Amino acid sequence: MTVLRVVTLAPAVLVSFVLTVVVCAVLPPALGLIAFLAAAGVLVALALGRFEVSATAALTGSRPATAAELQVMGPVLAELGVRGVDVGALFVRRRQGPSTLVAMAIADGAVVVSPGLVDATYRGGVTDAEAASAMAHAVGRRRAIRPRLELAVLASTTPWRLVVASFRGVARAFAWLPFVRLAWTLRGVVGVICIVQSVVEGRPAPGILGGAVILLTYLVPAASRRIEASAEAAADQLVVSLGLGSVLAGLLRRHGNPMTLERLQLLEAAVEQPARPRLHLVHG
Repeated sequence: MTVLRVVTLAPAVLVSFVLTVVVCAVLPPALGLIAFLAAAGVLVALALGRFEVSATAALTGSRPATAAELQVMGPVLAELGVRGVDVGALFVRRRQGPSTLVAMAIADGAVVVSPGLVDATYRGGVTDAEAASAMAHAVGRRRAIRPRLELAVLASTTPWRLVVASFRGVARAFAWLPFVRLAWTLRGVVGVICIVQSVVEGRPAPGILGGAVILLTYLVPAASRRIEASAEAAADQLVVSLGLGSVLAGLLRRHGNPMTLERLQLLEAAVEQPARPRLHLVHG
């Protein structure tokens, strides 16, 4: 997991640092220096555990749950507490899109939930046990990944995420053009040609750099998929150990989430409860 995390985070941190330096360099010297020092100060403060509530809200696009939302989710939090999963703070997303996670665990035991989950719990479309299983799964994913300096890393890689979102938007806008998908599929061939041509021309550095960038387009998604698969398996194990596996399976099945047969069997597996000690009465 550590190696996979390095593969996925190193490019993001490097690109974000370069973009930050470039933006600060474009600004007037005094303003650029102030902006760079301010950004560094924020990262240091987050690494030391300061401003966690504000940072969590800003970086996840959420806000602390209101009193009414806490009242709705109170039985869910109590259900989790009884099962040994303590939620330190509850945040609710400000907006919900098609790809918004139902629940996401973050630093210091906080959990960020979608407004749809709160609304469904209030209206009875999702039971307290089902909401608890979704939140427990999010906690299990975070325990499997074991992120360090999570808020600081999220803040430092914000430029990278903005760039990725921009490229995805451009890709969706031009996806209708012919051969676009084919060109992306053949990017490895382009990388090899780039390296060979640069070496032949006696300037290997640009070709190797371009080939390395193209190689990362294979490594980073592959590492991300491995992380997601490992985290999902560990989260499923936690949910099953809490006795909520069949509940989560029913929730996912009802909402049309694709599941393999192996995962369905794991979630629906019965958890053996430890045998209670028998009392032996001694008659004197």
